[in-house]
Amino acid sequence: MERYAASVLGEFAAEVFRAAGLSLRDAAISADCLIAADLRGTHSHGVIRLPFLARRLAQGGANPAPQLRVLRDAPATALLDGDGGLGAVTAHHAMELAMDKAAQMGVGLVVARNSDFIGTCAYSAMLALERNMIGLTWTNGAPGMAPWGGARNGIGNNPLGIAVPAGESPPVVLDMAMSVSAGGKVRLAAKRGEKVPPGWILDSAGRDTQDPAELEAGGTLLPLGHKGFGLAVMGEILAGVLGDAAILHEIPPWFSEPARRVANGHLHLAIDIAAFRDPGGFHRRVGEMAGALKATPLRAGSDEILLPGERAARTEAAHTRTGIPVPQEIVSDLDHLAATYGIRAPQPLDLAATGAAG
Repeated sequence: MERYAASVLGEFAAEVFRAAGLSLRDAAISADCLIAADLRGTHSHGVIRLPFLARRLAQGGANPAPQLRVLRDAPATALLDGDGGLGAVTAHHAMELAMDKAAQMGVGLVVARNSDFIGTCAYSAMLALERNMIGLTWTNGAPGMAPWGGARNGIGNNPLGIAVPAGESPPVVLDMAMSVSAGGKVRLAAKRGEKVPPGWILDSAGRDTQDPAELEAGGTLLPLGHKGFGLAVMGEILAGVLGDAAILHEIPPWFSEPARRVANGHLHLAIDIAAFRDPGGFHRRVGEMAGALKATPLRAGSDEILLPGERAARTEAAHTRTGIPVPQEIVSDLDHLAATYGIRAPQPLDLAATGAAG
């Protein structure tokens, strides 16, 4: 396990995206999306994804120079066509548009279509925090999860991100897939040669398995109970059907079919707190709510009560100090990318020299 400064990994990822044909701005957005995930401990959506995304750009599955277009426009809503560009680029543009509308109307709702793999939904949802707004991002994706009671892939795990500002306290950030575990975590376990916990996946025959390699061999993720499946269905409707994007098996698996367009959809909502109440009072009430929840007596075996996003905020602070940990298998992938594009590989931190190990 090597550790890298976030700035070093970010600059390298941006260089790869630039070499793959992205504009300076789109490369910066796409790289920042990956690094933000790694900083917050969601390594399944961090630089591990860089080789897959570069391959999609090289083989035509993703458009390196998309011309984003607003197809329908109203004071508080819009329908955006992503022109097959990387999902992080489309999502960033969609959330900026939603925030602009929220600043005028109190709320802004933008649905995107013809997009690609979005990365973590928290990334675009958290853009709203910069303008003291509540942000929500919901996306559909390739079927990788069984319906409740099913034994085969039937629907995407359709992740959801909601970010709420809390003044001086860390924001409250929900970032969740509708499966027991995100597919990226299973693929990361396979990359590391580790088993996954029981109840995460089924093999191609519909049997429980702890071998993460079975997911790529025709297996499926399991939903987070009937409620997770129900939310996935709603995400399919709101992120896919509403904007006339691809749904269900119309969406190819982006990581294994890099030459095919994904054409999925996502939904972005921005809420301007100032349109409803004074932001300072809102922050105080969120703080009071958090304090009341944390004061709940603990059950046996629990150390503390954490709000959504609190652990990720702590992880981000730690990784900012000591560097982002990258497994050797992923380091090898990054070195290969550097050789492929003729750019300098990222250099890990010297932990002994910096004292970051402590």
